[in-house]
Amino acid sequence: MHNMKQFDHQHNIYSDGSLVADFFAKKHAPLQFAGEVETKTVQTQLFLRHLNYTVTHSAFYREWYRKEGIDIAGITDLDDIRKLPLTRKQDLSDTGQLLCVDPREIVDVCLTSATSGATPTIIPLTSSDLSRLAYNEEIALAMSGVDETDTLLVCAALDRCFMAGIAYFLGGVKLKAQMVRSGAGSASQHWEMIKFTHATAIVGVPSLIHKIGQYALDNQEDPAHSTIKKLIAIGEPTKDENLTLLPIARELERMWNANIYSTYASSEIATTFCECEARCGGHLRPELNVVEILDHDGAPVPDGEKGEVVVTPLGVTGMPLIRFKTGDISYLIPEKCSCGRTTKRLAPIVGRKKQMLKYKGTTVFPNAILSVLEGDARFYNGYIEVMKNDDQTDRIILYAALTRDDDQGDWMRDRLRANVRVVPEIRIITRETADKKVFQFNKKRKRMTFFDLR
Repeated sequence: MHNMKQFDHQHNIYSDGSLVADFFAKKHAPLQFAGEVETKTVQTQLFLRHLNYTVTHSAFYREWYRKEGIDIAGITDLDDIRKLPLTRKQDLSDTGQLLCVDPREIVDVCLTSATSGATPTIIPLTSSDLSRLAYNEEIALAMSGVDETDTLLVCAALDRCFMAGIAYFLGGVKLKAQMVRSGAGSASQHWEMIKFTHATAIVGVPSLIHKIGQYALDNQEDPAHSTIKKLIAIGEPTKDENLTLLPIARELERMWNANIYSTYASSEIATTFCECEARCGGHLRPELNVVEILDHDGAPVPDGEKGEVVVTPLGVTGMPLIRFKTGDISYLIPEKCSCGRTTKRLAPIVGRKKQMLKYKGTTVFPNAILSVLEGDARFYNGYIEVMKNDDQTDRIILYAALTRDDDQGDWMRDRLRANVRVVPEIRIITRETADKKVFQFNKKRKRMTFFDLR
């Protein structure tokens, strides 16, 4: 083992006496502006500490590495991370083997949204993990310009063990913003809360923010003249791979007369990559994560090339992970941002690796198809089904609900051909049918827009 300070679970301190919570203090924020050498030096130290702690206390990793003949004493540099195997989603099923603390030290239990799986994953958090989560969102929200003068409307559930809601709340509290826990309510509830509290910023999924604005318009009120000035978009794409705003994002900015900021996060990695006010990709957090972009064979790809996002979340004490495969496809932007931060940025998520389709010789992701249509006033809602043809090629069906009953949807073909180069089968359905299929909140916490029937 490395000659590194050990962790005392009972007192929540390292052997040198430093509190875990103190580690996630503002003193680490300057890493966003540090040079490459300094950043790598600090990140290497944090990674080696994380590796030592995880293998020492996680029965899962300790046994796995033993079977693989991996001696972490040979891991001395950040680049050595490539010698370690990748952790998959299915590896997280046995929380007991992954847990690194006494169960009595778990103060909060989170569940993943299970968007791509039948069963949610349990993410147990210690008090220091909550401190880390609060620090993460404090810095992320601050990047997008939220500060103590803001009133932040959180349109994400704080109940049902959802991590996002509590993360945004804790981060906003650390920023000293006024927090409005609006939760997973209706559009009418959120709109009334905005008027009542004079909220200046919203955190929520773009489709919900659009519903709130549309509710206001339907009731002869104008969201563009509200107090809202910032839209923090979570859970759904707002930009394409070229960082161009999608139709839904352009419509939201017009509707609210406010800037929209993209984010990327997942419960497993317990970190948010948020855009700064330059809005050119989500800044990496070297003190909280090691991010890799890997090809199909698990080899690193050059910056600017697309691959799977693999994350090692640093500093987690309850259920730490090493090289977690997110299943999301993106790329890294290495150029220095105009905001002055030197960290690389994560480009918008192109799609899920498991959802990558081959259609008439073209690679396409389901969300790319829907993103072309969402935000258009003629498009109400919709979803995609994919199945196999007799020749084993992918068959894609777009089920679309439109705002006018007499619209046959011919315009969609031109939009899709121009933007994603392929036109799937299109079937027009009622708005009621679309809502019933997409909003299965009794089963899932997010919209369901892709159904793989292969």
